[in-house]
Amino acid sequence: MKKCDINTDLLLFRIFHIHKIICNKANKLFSKDGVHIQVEQIPVLMVVHHLGPQSQQDIAHELLRDKSSVLRTVGSLQTAGYLKVEHDTIDKRKKLVKLAPQGAWLAEKIASEVGDMDSKMFSNLSVAEKLILTELLEKCAEHINTME
Repeated sequence: MKKCDINTDLLLFRIFHIHKIICNKANKLFSKDGVHIQVEQIPVLMVVHHLGPQSQQDIAHELLRDKSSVLRTVGSLQTAGYLKVEHDTIDKRKKLVKLAPQGAWLAEKIASEVGDMDSKMFSNLSVAEKLILTELLEKCAEHINTME
């Protein structure tokens, strides 16, 4: 039987590896620019920024994440002063996640910087290569989502 190096021979672990590299580099770049938030937290902040006040369940659904993961992220962002959680004025049983003023500022800053960061990180790829990579990643995501 052929020896398998999971870090180099398996695509699954290569993707995990590049994900880690991207997150670490993005965290450093954001921190250097005065943005003190982890890359993994940004999608939660940006959903509320783009869609307005949302329940934690709605955020989880939008991001395809489990509710407990969103709950932890919301808690961290609330403690940092970026988000606030308030009771819905219509349905008092429901809590809505809203941007705090500092969170609105941060979301705007991130929105203005993330495109530039993406361009820098993938500047070694041609436009055609970026399109091919995007298509391949989408193809993989669709297949993986349909697996049982």
